[in-house]
Amino acid sequence: MPGRPDLTFFCELPIAELKSLFASTALIKKLRDLNANVSMGMQDFSPSRAEIMKKLTHAGIPVTAWLLLPKDEGYWTNLDTISATARVYGKFKQWSKENDLHWAAIGLDIEPSLQRMELLSHKWKSQVFYTLKRLFRGSYYRKAHSDLNSLINLIRSDGYAVETYNFPIVIEERNASSEILARALGTPALDADREVLMLYSSFFDHDGDAILKSYARDAQGIGLGSTGGGVELEDGQPLRSMRWIDLRRDLLIAKEFSDHLYIFSLEGCVQNEYLDRLLDFDWNTTIKVEPSAVAKVNVIRKLGQGLLWMLSHPEPILLLSFLMILFAQKEEQK
Repeated sequence: MPGRPDLTFFCELPIAELKSLFASTALIKKLRDLNANVSMGMQDFSPSRAEIMKKLTHAGIPVTAWLLLPKDEGYWTNLDTISATARVYGKFKQWSKENDLHWAAIGLDIEPSLQRMELLSHKWKSQVFYTLKRLFRGSYYRKAHSDLNSLINLIRSDGYAVETYNFPIVIEERNASSEILARALGTPALDADREVLMLYSSFFDHDGDAILKSYARDAQGIGLGSTGGGVELEDGQPLRSMRWIDLRRDLLIAKEFSDHLYIFSLEGCVQNEYLDRLLDFDWNTTIKVEPSAVAKVNVIRKLGQGLLWMLSHPEPILLLSFLMILFAQKEEQK
């Protein structure tokens, strides 16, 4: 994509740390100079948070309300937390009205619940039976999927655009006409105004740039990071903070495919002094990614999509197997 893309910074801080982050006007000035947006994690609906939101909007910085649940209710939005998300959205609307707050969009972070993520990360064996059982709950999945899309339509009817922040597996399922992973994890693709893929190369020890380039062509918006921060899982370890050289590389790769780039997180960029570098960023530089590495990722993705398709469409596979057995038997009889 030619020119400078739109930058959005995720900010996920409790109110005390948020107040400290915006204690001076310097940060707001830098965001304004970058023509940047902020996707603000709504960890509370306090008067102090409302005042910070007003400062941002009055400075001309568009703010997306990124809805988050109480941690004991799952924290993120998925098929199992629809009621909690709807309840939080109701509180958000009332708070916004009382404080005369204006928003660029509403953001929904589509991930398994915090408690399930902790189990999948550290005690995944205990989740095998539960995960397999979810695959056979077709009626539950269809109703929950419909209910979550209905919530998105309700938010739209209130005048807001809706962004979803998704794992890239939604692309694999879409290409494979599958819902296996969506059922297992409760994280389907949704009818959003913009689907942002979380393509954090810092999650991968190898080929992070190739993975990013492979998926970026399918993304409406691209999430990059992590520069630090975020909710901590049970082990108490924060997300690994990426180096500037890696963030720079990822930004230059991503801007070739999308005008809408999201960086996680604002607080990490401030701590690592990345905002000043972004102010003088040369967006015209081209980054070369090893073609063989991208090809390898593409092959792995195609194999994964093939497996998802077979698991989602067992009838043709069973029919083909039956015909092959019949053919083999006839050959033996000759």
